[in-house]
Amino acid sequence: MSEPLIVFDKVTKSYDGATQVVKSLDFAVERGEFVTLLGPSGSGKTTTLMMLAGFEDPSGGTITFDGRPLNNVPAHRRGIGVVFQNYALFPHMSVAANLSFPLEMQGVGRAEREERVRGALDMVKLDHLGDRRPAQLSGGQQQRVALARALVFRPKLVLMDEPLGALDKQLREHMQIEIKHIHEKLGVTVVYVTHDQGEALTMSDRVAVFHHGRIQQLAPPAEIYEKPANAFVASFIGENNRLDGVVAARDGASCLLRLADGGEVRAQIGEDLPVGAQAVLALRPEKVLIGSEAQGENRFEAEIEELIYFGDHTRLRLSFGGSDDFSARLTFKDGLGPLKKGDRIPVAWSAANCLALKPEES
Repeated sequence: MSEPLIVFDKVTKSYDGATQVVKSLDFAVERGEFVTLLGPSGSGKTTTLMMLAGFEDPSGGTITFDGRPLNNVPAHRRGIGVVFQNYALFPHMSVAANLSFPLEMQGVGRAEREERVRGALDMVKLDHLGDRRPAQLSGGQQQRVALARALVFRPKLVLMDEPLGALDKQLREHMQIEIKHIHEKLGVTVVYVTHDQGEALTMSDRVAVFHHGRIQQLAPPAEIYEKPANAFVASFIGENNRLDGVVAARDGASCLLRLADGGEVRAQIGEDLPVGAQAVLALRPEKVLIGSEAQGENRFEAEIEELIYFGDHTRLRLSFGGSDDFSARLTFKDGLGPLKKGDRIPVAWSAANCLALKPEES
């Protein structure tokens, strides 16, 4: 296996010399990978990207790119394409000139510049708009130009910092697929920053979930979603039911969790938890079976607190396990009659679909 394109080795970052916003970061990105840095504001994901781009210097540790340390290499000499949320296009230049400019700075000849610009604009389906100014384009078109400019000089690595944050929902979802297709076509390595969980799951080969300056989990999207490493990842990625409890018994990788109301749930041990330890039960709403389908090792009755209509499904907010915010999803195929607040309904789920995790540290 070839060496990774990017390696972070014990990288730290502090702006004031006291508080570390990135703490001993160790991870690698393989060539051709699409890796997303995901986390809430202040988690360290954007700082990590800025250190890789050369706009911030690490306080400690080493970042290696394509086999060479980057610590003393200025941003303009790293050969990395960068796409920002605000596009950063030159307003006085045409679209084609915006793409041609970085090539001109590299000394690329005119004929080759024109060929590369045509190819990059064709890639993002804007080959007919090369003569327009950025102000004459929609937000989605401007973002495509910014992406084309990052790709036009054929970098080994493209960094993207919340590039779709300014777009409306429908266009953002369309651009997610477009960017993923371009990545697959070119085979370029992409490191992408977002706080949008759906975006990360849709686009990435692997997702690095950041919290308090550390990576909590780095894994493929399905593993992040189905097997979160801890309570923070479980709560941050998608929707999750969280119920407090105590480990009442253990049997290998499974356990019996006693909930706040005295009920007992069979679950998988997501982390090493001894008998008597405090734990959080993590269970996705779509894993909760209701009505006639309510079969499994865990079967209970719950009271409906609220019904919220979403079009493709109705979310049931239930009172269960010491919480009045337990959720299940009701879809057209569930075969239940009309439901209303106050009804008591059967709910069930498999022990394989819920995890007992350590409570989050404050």
